[in-house]
Amino acid sequence: MKKSKAFKISSILIIILIIAFGTTFIPTLQLKTKNMKVIIGRWVDVYYEKEESAASDCFNLAEQKAKYLMDKLGIKEKSKIKIFIYDKQSTFQTKKYGLITLLFNLDWYIGDNIGSTVILTSPANPGRLHTYESVKQSLLHEMVHTYEYLINPKMKKWLKEGVALYLTNGGQLKKGALQNVKIPSFEDIQTENPIKFANIGGYIFADTYIQYLDKKYGWNKVLQLL
Repeated sequence: MKKSKAFKISSILIIILIIAFGTTFIPTLQLKTKNMKVIIGRWVDVYYEKEESAASDCFNLAEQKAKYLMDKLGIKEKSKIKIFIYDKQSTFQTKKYGLITLLFNLDWYIGDNIGSTVILTSPANPGRLHTYESVKQSLLHEMVHTYEYLINPKMKKWLKEGVALYLTNGGQLKKGALQNVKIPSFEDIQTENPIKFANIGGYIFADTYIQYLDKKYGWNKVLQLL
């Protein structure tokens, strides 16, 4: 009887833990939030909450640059993408990885993609580590990721981030900076973990690698590699 009771209690606890863990992913089930509006364009559709001016600013930038980015990445067919912009950084952060993301204090995390869809913090509320302009420009970075997904959904993170940085908001490796930054090892750059990637300096070094390939072998070879 004691073993049976202990088994029942253990089973109940396991079920509770499974349910609790599952609820953390509820925000990922629906990208749209209540009363979201949309701006429909030729190349992108932008969904937004209350920060209409910032959303309109992002829409104009995306519409202006979409064709250039598609041409640069060798995408011949018209590929319209969706962009979801959230007024709060915390809302954005839960849309890909769930509520557990909020435990890690990722102030730098303001944009991402889910397949061929962009999710972004509103430039109007950029958080502590960003500005209106840096968040807006990061939209182009995330757009590159959506096009990369269309080219090769299994593309490795080092290549994926390197190309997005190289074409949009890279160039963080300044002359003399190597004296103060640890260069990641070959083993390090195999990671697909976004936190580890950031911690090893991926956002500083990855575009330098793509720049080298471009200058040494030409952009067509880079596209073949992708």
